Amino acid sequence: MTSRQSPTIRRRRLALTLRRLRDSAGLPAAEAARRVDHDASWLSRIESAEVRPHPNDVRALLSLYGVTGDQAEAVIAVARQAKQRGWWQRYSDVLPDWFTTYVGMESEASAIRTYECQMVPGLLQTEDYARAAFRGAPVPMRDDEVERQVALRMERQAVLTADEPPLLRVVVDEGAARRLVGGPGVMKAQIDRLIDQSHRTNIQILLLPYAAGVGFDGSFVILNFPPLPEPYPDAAEDQMVYVDTLTGALYLERPAEVSAYSAAYEQLQALSFGPQETRDTLNRISADLAT
Repeated sequence: MTSRQSPTIRRRRLALTLRRLRDSAGLPAAEAARRVDHDASWLSRIESAEVRPHPNDVRALLSLYGVTGDQAEAVIAVARQAKQRGWWQRYSDVLPDWFTTYVGMESEASAIRTYECQMVPGLLQTEDYARAAFRGAPVPMRDDEVERQVALRMERQAVLTADEPPLLRVVVDEGAARRLVGGPGVMKAQIDRLIDQSHRTNIQILLLPYAAGVGFDGSFVILNFPPLPEPYPDAAEDQMVYVDTLTGALYLERPAEVSAYSAAYEQLQALSFGPQETRDTLNRISADLAT
């Protein structure tokens, strides 16, 4: 399975790059937009990744900012990639806009750190577990919608078997590992899947035991993104925190926000069982479910 480039990541990286280049050129947004025959709101939507700019507009902005040659061509190439359709677009009938952004970012993340206090993470779910989770969700779904959501979740997992898979670091609350989603048979198969996946070199699964105390009230995901190769002028790696809600999501990217969630993850990891003790505990849970 080859890696899949994400137009979502390309659009976001392009937005950050154009904003930083404008700042370096010392131009206010309104002035930069006026010089390329657009209004300030147009440039604001581009710099916030709300719209995909035409490559010709990107070329005009780069010329204005004094970026030429190979660097300019590298940015324009990313602008073209940002206009492509992602593989997940065929699930648009069941994929809300607020989650579309996350799927696109997850598809090209270099590292994914997640804490789950209620459920097994979607990237590690079995098909039967996912189906039971969707059927038991607080927002009712039709059977055909459930099956489409399950298919999307299973296809998302292909990122873990890509040529360059992300590092997946997971902390799962013990309550999530013991909650009978779908019944004992479904849950045993899910626990066995966690045990199996925990042996892979790019995946670490840690169990936060009841004995650790309260834990953290709320699941979250921290995504790291790889830098684009030179001569792209903006090669800095960046991060984002994703927090799911019932009717939407929060995307947090300010350094202080990311730092707070990173510190919380490190603390949860420190309170968790190590990899082997986690496997031992999961094996005991699996044995209990078998009886």
